[in-house]
Amino acid sequence: MNFLLSAKGEDVTAWRAVEDFVAAYRQTLLDLAASDRSGSSESVILEKCTVLEEAITTHRNIIERLNNLIEQVASAPAKELTVAFYSDLYRHFGQFHSAPVFYQMSMSFLRQTSAAVVTQATAQLGLPAGHLPELAMIAVGAAGRCEYSPFSPLQVLLVHGEATASQLRNIQVVCQLIHAGFESAGLAIDPEITPRNTIWRGTIAEWSQRCEDGLHSQADEETINLWRLIDQYPLYPGEGFGRELKQISSDALNGSRPALANLIERMTSLSNGLGFMGRLKLERSGNARGLFRLLDYGLLPLSAALSALALIKKSPAVSTCDRINDLLRRRELDVDLAERMLATWYYLHDLRLRQEQSFRIDDRSSRSSFLNPDELTFDQRQSLKQNLEAVAFILRHVEIIFSGMGE
Repeated sequence: MNFLLSAKGEDVTAWRAVEDFVAAYRQTLLDLAASDRSGSSESVILEKCTVLEEAITTHRNIIERLNNLIEQVASAPAKELTVAFYSDLYRHFGQFHSAPVFYQMSMSFLRQTSAAVVTQATAQLGLPAGHLPELAMIAVGAAGRCEYSPFSPLQVLLVHGEATASQLRNIQVVCQLIHAGFESAGLAIDPEITPRNTIWRGTIAEWSQRCEDGLHSQADEETINLWRLIDQYPLYPGEGFGRELKQISSDALNGSRPALANLIERMTSLSNGLGFMGRLKLERSGNARGLFRLLDYGLLPLSAALSALALIKKSPAVSTCDRINDLLRRRELDVDLAERMLATWYYLHDLRLRQEQSFRIDDRSSRSSFLNPDELTFDQRQSLKQNLEAVAFILRHVEIIFSGMGE
């Protein structure tokens, strides 16, 4: 079905895209009935109705199991629950190919797991109430855009209230326990972008100073860390500090033309994976020889472009799809461009999740983000190239938008 950019109101039956889909589906049924050798159009209709009912039942059953697992992880996060949850979630994706549903359920599981991990960590510390200041855990990276899958390292930071020296020592221990808690729950957490690393935890005042320092730093690492704050999703508890940090980091970046120019320059330097004469750039050596880097050449440049656009246009939306729709509603994008952005996002994330399906949840491989072009049909290769060309177009368009904003 076409993307629902024309949707208005909550009545799904009134959406133009739904009407178009229903008309096309009805015509397909009529064509099948007309071509049936037995001449029984009724049997064709009944057969397809049965298929639809089975699909509806399968969807409801899997979603019910997923919700039950989310409830279970709230009290006792464990690797077994994570493996069971994502096994079912990939099975749902395999049947219905809905990246938005996958990410929506994945973020619900991650949110509940995060709360349980923090609760468990503070309980392990064995301190009475008041020995820790208020804490907030925020995801950045893929999870910060609501695009978390278990095959991408979880990147999180911590914001805490003003603390005494003894409380700071307790926070340090809690952060170590939080990191270990995610690993015990079967979620791979980034070894660097984690609250056990001192530069990824602090008070609002400390985060504000880091943002200021990042604007004037000559070190790439500090500047890149500042840009990571473009994408933020509150995991625990979801209010207060999360909004403050988002406002501080957005204001800092938008208030510095040189910092934005540097961001756009780095964004446009990313490759869309197409080389001379439109050929795919494949690995030339190592275990990945002959494979295509879907993450580096597709997902990463697209995410960088759409995150940068959301920043400079001051979109409050968090997920990529919500950002595109928000910019469309505000007339910062026209319908054709918004549809192209959404179509490219859907295509690349569909490829990503299809690829990850072939790997075990508890046996993550770096090759889960690689595509083997030899396993693609001619039409599939052409679709991949067309969408990579769309990535390059979107990168250029964001650069043009920024250039047109002036000093």
